[in-house]
Amino acid sequence: MSLRFAGAVLLAFVCVQSASASTGYLSRPEVREFIEAMEAEHGLEAAELERVIGDARYQPVVSRLIGPERPQTGTPPVRRSYPKYRAKFLTKTRIAAGTRFWDIHEADLRRAQAEYGVPPEVILGILGVETAFGQNTGSFRVVDSLTTIAFDGPRRQEYFRDELKELLLLARDFNIDPLTIKGSYAGAMGLPQFMPSSIRKYAVDFDGDGVIDLSGSTSDAIGSIAAYLKSFGWADGEPALVPVHLPPHSAADLVSGLERTHEVAALKEKGVRFAVKRVPEGMCSVVELPTPGKPSRYMAGFGNFEAVTRYNRSTFYATAVLDLAHAIREARNQVTASR
Repeated sequence: MSLRFAGAVLLAFVCVQSASASTGYLSRPEVREFIEAMEAEHGLEAAELERVIGDARYQPVVSRLIGPERPQTGTPPVRRSYPKYRAKFLTKTRIAAGTRFWDIHEADLRRAQAEYGVPPEVILGILGVETAFGQNTGSFRVVDSLTTIAFDGPRRQEYFRDELKELLLLARDFNIDPLTIKGSYAGAMGLPQFMPSSIRKYAVDFDGDGVIDLSGSTSDAIGSIAAYLKSFGWADGEPALVPVHLPPHSAADLVSGLERTHEVAALKEKGVRFAVKRVPEGMCSVVELPTPGKPSRYMAGFGNFEAVTRYNRSTFYATAVLDLAHAIREARNQVTASR
């Protein structure tokens, strides 16, 4: 397909989507079915659903940012670079902001560790990567984002329809107008960028004021991240990642990415060397951290690494969170030692 023809196809797709959205979501059969299902299954009033979804607006930028389907097998691989990805988050400014945030919210971070076993630096790593400690929580109306992807998105429509459902139920639970809720282009909200389903399942009222507020309460954000990781198996005191050295030409067989498919003993029998003597029991993954033009680094990911990947299903993301966590911990130790 020529570039000119491909561009014409893309333009036509955007025009069709925009024309479809301009007529209003309430005129579409699949939206009416969604409203009927919400009324029948969850008892939400049709008039209220029509008010909210009738006000939802198609956002072309959201469809563009959510991205197309991943390339099919046979497509030339993308040259990925972990150092390039990591550099976006491990900046002097962000590390310094993390140490200041720790100083200000030390009591909540200590309490979260005591209750859930999650170290302060890991909570800060997530807050730092997600929103730069609350500096960027998103400016999209969440109902616009979720409705756009749920009914006009290029991929994962079923998932985002579920999240739209969860948003509407969340608004009912918290007695707030869903049209007022702001978040990311993908519908994530607050300092920790929880999706609606995660707020309903895992968020906690950590400051004890009777309200869960992930945008206005730093305490709730801290406690909710810790509760989330704990629910996915975070184990206090265990390493998340351990550097490993693989035998020559074995990476293709051993790298498993997100999946913990290896027994430590079996990897050792195959000649894999771990950087530490004591590693957690059970299964682990083997993660590749590529650098174009240089040899890749490899890590063994254990249960705590998997817990972080449940936040975002990306080995790059989870590794960057843990790298930022380590950098913040080191910076804080230096400051503490100099006092």
